[in-house]
Amino acid sequence: MPVRTLVILILVLAWPATGFAQESAAGEPLRIQDAIRLALTNNERARKAPLRVEQAEGQLQRARSAFFPSLTAGASGTLRATEDRSGRNLTSNGTLTLSQPLIAPSAFPLYAQSSHQLESEKWSATQERRVVAFDTARSFLQVLTAERVLDAAVRRVERATANLQNADARAQAGLASTNDATRAQLDLATAQREVAQATGSAQRARTQLAFLVGKAVEGSLAAPDRTDQAAESFESAAHSQVQAALDRRPDVRAANERTEALRMNAKEPHYRLIPSLSLQGQVRVLPDPLPTERAHDETLTLNLSWNIFDAGQRYADRKTRLAVAESQALDEKLLRRSVQTDVDLAIIALRAAREAHRIALDQTAAAQKLSDETEILYRQGLARALELTDANARRFDAEVARAAAKLSMEQAYLELRFALGLGPLDEGLPQ
Repeated sequence: MPVRTLVILILVLAWPATGFAQESAAGEPLRIQDAIRLALTNNERARKAPLRVEQAEGQLQRARSAFFPSLTAGASGTLRATEDRSGRNLTSNGTLTLSQPLIAPSAFPLYAQSSHQLESEKWSATQERRVVAFDTARSFLQVLTAERVLDAAVRRVERATANLQNADARAQAGLASTNDATRAQLDLATAQREVAQATGSAQRARTQLAFLVGKAVEGSLAAPDRTDQAAESFESAAHSQVQAALDRRPDVRAANERTEALRMNAKEPHYRLIPSLSLQGQVRVLPDPLPTERAHDETLTLNLSWNIFDAGQRYADRKTRLAVAESQALDEKLLRRSVQTDVDLAIIALRAAREAHRIALDQTAAAQKLSDETEILYRQGLARALELTDANARRFDAEVARAAAKLSMEQAYLELRFALGLGPLDEGLPQ
C-alpha cells in the first residue's frame, strides 16, 4: 500500500472517533462550562441529590406533626338477628375525636434532629453536584490532552512520510544508501503505531466524558483558556485560605449538621423522663337513640402519661446514640483537619506542575528547532538518517510531555479549587 494512502486511511479512521481536526460547521466547539451543565442535568448522581433533600424534608414534616392536633372520625353499626327492647334490628353510632398534644418532650429533640438532618442533606446535595462538576472538568481536560497527543502523533506521521519520500529519492539518485530509506520506513511505522495508540486513548477519554455528561460528545472541544491562565497565575498563601475553605466547603458543613443531628438524637432518651400531657375531645352521635339515651354526647379528657421506669431502655438508647454522635464528631474533626493538608498539598502540586509545564515548553521549543535543523541538514547531506529519526522522536516525546505537563497543571489547579471549596469554574455551578 502506498505511504500516502496509508496515512490518509489512518486520518480517516481517527476522524469520527476524535473529531479534533476541525469543528463542525453546524455548531460551535463544546465548552467546559457546557459540558458541566450537561452533566448536572443528565448525570444520575446529580439528579439523585435533590431527592435526598426531599426525603429529609418529609422526615422534618413528620417530626413536626408531633406538635399538631389530629382529628379522627369513626362509625359503627350492629345488626342483630332479634329485635331489641325498642324493636330495632340495626343500631349505629358515630364519633369525632380531636387529640392535641400539650407536652410531648421527646418531640423537641427529634424535631431538632430532623432540622439538622435536612440542612446536612442540602449541603451533601451541593457537594455531590460539585463532585460531578469536577469529575466532568477533569474528564474534559483529559479529552483535550488525548487529542493534543493524537495531533502530535499525526504530525509525526506527516514528517516521517516526507522523510521517507526524501530518503527514497536520495537513494534512487545515489546520494544516500538504501539503509536511510529502510530507517525512514521504520520511523514511519513507529509513528503510525503512535497514531493508533493515541486514537484509542482519545476514544476512551471521549467515552468517559460522554458517560459523565449523559450524551455522546461529538465535534471539537474548546480549550478552557481562562482555566489555563488562572492555573499559571494563581498565587495565594495556604494559611489565609484554610478558614475560608472551612466555612465554604459543603462537605464540612454537611458533616457539622450531621453531627448536630446525632447529638440531638442522643438527647432524646433523657426527655422520656418528663411526663407527657395531651388533651382529647370527643363527640359521640347516636342517629336513633332510645328514650333513655342522648342523641349526642361530648367529652373532654386530659391525659397524663409518665413512664417512670422502662427497664433501662432509655439509658441503653442514650449510650448507643451518644457513641454514634461522638464517632461522627471525630469524623468531622478529621475532615476539618484534612482541609489544611488538602490546601497545602494542592498548592505544592500546582507550583511543581507549573514549573514542569514551563520546562516542557522550553523542551518542546528546543526539540522542534532540533527537528527542523536536522531535516535541513539531512536534505543538504550534512546529517545522517539516524540523526533525523532521533530528532523527530525527541520532538514527538517533547510534545507529548508538554501535553501531559499542561494536563497536570490544569488538574492541580482544579484540585486546589476543590480543596478550597470552590467550583471548577469562577462563575459557579449551573443550577
